[in-house]
Amino acid sequence: MLYRSQFHILSKIPGPRFPAATSLWIRWQRWHGRLSFEADKLLSLYGPVVRIAPNLVLVNDVQSVQSLFARQDLDTAPTAIRALRIGGHDWTVTYPQNPVARSRRRPVMVATTNKAMRYWQSTFDKNISQMVHDLGATRGRSSEDIVYHLRVATLLNSQAVMAGPQANLEPGDFPHVVGEYNFLVVWRLCLPEWLFYWLKWSPFRHAAFRVQSSDRLFRLGKEIVDEAANWAEDDAVSTVHELLAKSMKAGRFEDDPTEISAEMAGQILAATETTSSALAFIFYYLAREPNLVDALYDELQSAEGLKDLEGLQLLNACITEGLRFRPPVALTGSRVVPPGGLSIMGYFVPAGTVVTTQSLSLSRQRPDLFPNYDEYDPARWLEDDDKLISERRRCLAPFGIGARRCPGGNMATFQMRMILAAVVREFHLSVAPETTPLSMTPFEANGFRSRLDACRLVFTPRDLRPQPGPRGCECGTVCDCVECLCVHYDEH
Repeated sequence: MLYRSQFHILSKIPGPRFPAATSLWIRWQRWHGRLSFEADKLLSLYGPVVRIAPNLVLVNDVQSVQSLFARQDLDTAPTAIRALRIGGHDWTVTYPQNPVARSRRRPVMVATTNKAMRYWQSTFDKNISQMVHDLGATRGRSSEDIVYHLRVATLLNSQAVMAGPQANLEPGDFPHVVGEYNFLVVWRLCLPEWLFYWLKWSPFRHAAFRVQSSDRLFRLGKEIVDEAANWAEDDAVSTVHELLAKSMKAGRFEDDPTEISAEMAGQILAATETTSSALAFIFYYLAREPNLVDALYDELQSAEGLKDLEGLQLLNACITEGLRFRPPVALTGSRVVPPGGLSIMGYFVPAGTVVTTQSLSLSRQRPDLFPNYDEYDPARWLEDDDKLISERRRCLAPFGIGARRCPGGNMATFQMRMILAAVVREFHLSVAPETTPLSMTPFEANGFRSRLDACRLVFTPRDLRPQPGPRGCECGTVCDCVECLCVHYDEH
């Protein structure tokens, strides 16, 4: 420990001594779901390059990060990414070698272009309409967990893109499984591997289910592959499975059913979680600001249905700010320094060192560009200063940076526009009493999510008459009855 903190070549890099000497600090922060925020504090104390583990260096300079992560010859950190294996099998994210990952990423990129998204728009529209119907079932009389509904809708959308429109797997306990898997990733990063073999068959039902969630996801991947076998190919679009199968046959994996099942499971996981976790926080912050929801509703009146939403400035600003404030990916990526080492911002980093960055800090460490960086403020993206907006966008990396950037980011933002527009058009939003700032404290578990992995909101249909008050008296939580047109309107 003394050697690592005092005499190792990395000891010249700024940072506290304890994290430099042992991995206990980073394991502790991961266990409590706050690594990114604690690492952000270290960046504030020590500068844009800081050592946060014996062999891990965090870099927060945009130009340095972009040049490093754009390189095609660098692998990702094998130890950390193994925590994301599914059913004991590797998929795109968990292959350290970039050439292998690149051949897996390309099918997703091709299958989720703007042209492909327009092809699938009617399918998405149907699934999102069903979600809106389910949210309105209680007519605003009780709260709904938006996280659950988002995971169901994005699963239905994703399976179509993965396997074709005939894919019709019931969500079942998928929302619960994927939630437990996210926390399983934390366990894998913090606990010894032998413990999981015991927990898997232990009498502790919750722990056993969490450990088994990885196998359950793998079985979902196999079911997606089976559904894909019934896809009648269409010249207008290709599914992820179709493109991936062709790519794998041409490579060293051929048509290995285990490999392709794990890949399908991983892509479904990535496609649902990035979208649902980011949107859950966006809905929560919107529900706290009724005036912002009303402004968004007014803007949506200029669009027909769920088409042509790309040009709606406030809608895009709400999404962009959500991705900045609560990015769906925590540590945005990692690279292993190649033989010969690298010079990063004046510091020599030896071969084998893992270099990482995080989207969260790219904006938080620039108070000159984001003076109120710790607030959800979509208005910052609507200012007239194009140069300022462009500089701010350089500090965004919600889906990663460079050669290993998330290939489905386009699909995520496409779905987010549709879902946000559909829900705001139909409902007034308000925060349920059981949803508090404490319960919505971001917890880092395979990305950011709420501490309880739930977000209960009240969705009151806009056509409901009389409207209950979004806040105040027995209607809710301080309102002007005249403005909200609640049941006490006539009294006032």
